[in-house]
Amino acid sequence: MNKLEKLEEYLGALHCDDVMCIPDIWNKYVGFEDYTRVCEQRIEVNTVKFYKFLIEKIRSMKDEINTEIKDSQIYCAMPRYTMAWDIHNQGCLSNGTLIRMLILLPMLKQMKINVLYLLPITEYSSRNKKGDMGSPFAIKDFYKLDPNLHDELVDGLVDFTLNDEFHVLVEASHILGIRVVIDFIPRVTARDCNLIKEHPDWVYWIKKDYEKDFLTPEIPGLNFFQECTEDNLEQVYGAESTKKHLKQFVLPPNELDKDAWEKILNEVDMQGADLFELLEERMGITTPPAHSDWINDVQPIWTDITFWKLFLDNNEKAKQYVDENQPPYVMFDTIKANKFPAKVPNQGLWDMFTDVLQYYAKEFNLDGFRFDIGHTLPKELLEKLFDKVREYVENPIFISEDLFNRNHENARKTGYNIMLGSSWKEVGDIRKESYEKFILELSEMKIQAYACAETHDTPRIVTRKGGVNLAKGLAIVNNFLPNGVHFILSGYEVNEKQPMNCGLADNTKGAKIAKAFFNNIAIDWTGPNACQMLDYVIKVNQMRYKYKDMIKPETLKLLEVGEKCIGFTYENKLSIFFSLDFEEPSKIHVDNISLNEYDQIIQSGAEEVKVIVDNNTIQLPPAGAVVLVKKADK
Repeated sequence: MNKLEKLEEYLGALHCDDVMCIPDIWNKYVGFEDYTRVCEQRIEVNTVKFYKFLIEKIRSMKDEINTEIKDSQIYCAMPRYTMAWDIHNQGCLSNGTLIRMLILLPMLKQMKINVLYLLPITEYSSRNKKGDMGSPFAIKDFYKLDPNLHDELVDGLVDFTLNDEFHVLVEASHILGIRVVIDFIPRVTARDCNLIKEHPDWVYWIKKDYEKDFLTPEIPGLNFFQECTEDNLEQVYGAESTKKHLKQFVLPPNELDKDAWEKILNEVDMQGADLFELLEERMGITTPPAHSDWINDVQPIWTDITFWKLFLDNNEKAKQYVDENQPPYVMFDTIKANKFPAKVPNQGLWDMFTDVLQYYAKEFNLDGFRFDIGHTLPKELLEKLFDKVREYVENPIFISEDLFNRNHENARKTGYNIMLGSSWKEVGDIRKESYEKFILELSEMKIQAYACAETHDTPRIVTRKGGVNLAKGLAIVNNFLPNGVHFILSGYEVNEKQPMNCGLADNTKGAKIAKAFFNNIAIDWTGPNACQMLDYVIKVNQMRYKYKDMIKPETLKLLEVGEKCIGFTYENKLSIFFSLDFEEPSKIHVDNISLNEYDQIIQSGAEEVKVIVDNNTIQLPPAGAVVLVKKADK
């Protein structure tokens, strides 16, 4: 009996009057009819009856799993946030849970989603947290799931663990033909990660006095957001800010003062004392905050996480610029261990990473992993990790966080089959020349890349110029981009405005606003026009699925449509038009194709898109988009 069957058996024997309040939209594609309306957009359901009906619904929608990467449609969720809600209707927000994620599965199936990608679900640290919750990326224990993700529904089910609750979500997803991918965090960890007690030399250390003012070195003469390379390495290490930065680092506590370290460990073991409180009070040291690997990046330092030490020595290219007695340190080059590897791998750490991936792949029957900051890992380590996953997973998904399409060949050679790429950058300020270049670049890539309007590290698309109109237009464009894997961040389908994080292309001007990475907040599932946006996204995704075989990158060509529009076509059979005027409707004359040969299959907006055959013109609403298909190929 698998875990989903065990849950079904338990619910079947359970008679309970407990109710939960949920947004009406959660039930839209579940179809449970025995509810009480609380208000216009919220309903109350008997919890047990609802979940019994939901599981039956999921079984009735059974589908085969498609392992073709090019056909992937990804839905990204952070369960504690995605399914957070005032389920007791008492004005108090409850964390989302793994079992509550089941409610969205019928909706995802309607959206043609076939990959559910979960942001970190492991136990995280509350030390040095930025908000009231703490970041799930600050991994406290790799082998434990976040206890906040437990659902009270199974409190009475004997010997049913949090791991079993995750099994339920994976098993239910697989029934629907949805593969499950989770985040793996191999480059950073919580600054008080449990492993540090046994392996203090696996991380870096600084003097406690420097923590408050710890900053990323600013390098004069180099550009904003510039990559560290061999060509600018001398300039990086010659900067006074770098020299000051290096002086903050010290040896690991077991090497700095062995006797003091042993006494601290004894107090931790015998009295349950806090390791890091003692280290900071007695030895005056702590782990350093992490920071971006890009030179002169405006991102603030990440106060809740620290870098793993992937090598036990410094890289050869930097040694000439650093004192031979310099304690292990973090710099732009040491972070990018892919380009600046050293000679002595931290083998114990590498073996631990391998064991973690084996554990999750084998234990939960997962379908792949996204490697957070994985593009900075040495190739030797990545190949080892990929090989281990392949022992347990057929055709696994490996997602790289590399931010730029130009690195596609290297990503593919390393073993990735999907990468984040440059969409996040292009949608921040869409311009004709750069966006057309972006589309052509995609068509030549050797790997699939996200085609997205937003990610968990960017502002929400509806907060940019163009707002909801832009969100709808991009839903069409992103579905039909060459070599694009359509990527939806939970909340996009209901026009959510609050960001999960703003590390990339920030448009908030540094405003201190609540973010899902750090705060207890929920998606506004009952917002104005939420259902309308969801229905629209579903319609677009289904249309993309219907015509996916016509999206052949090698046949793509751009269309001449003037300065206020983007137009591209596949073999003159499937053509997409997107208005770059975000304020006014625009008329676009098309030169390359005859519109009388085409039918309109999907559009953004209501009835504003007009195809005028007589003079080969298309009228688009602000930020509007339309897809035309040749009548003979429809």
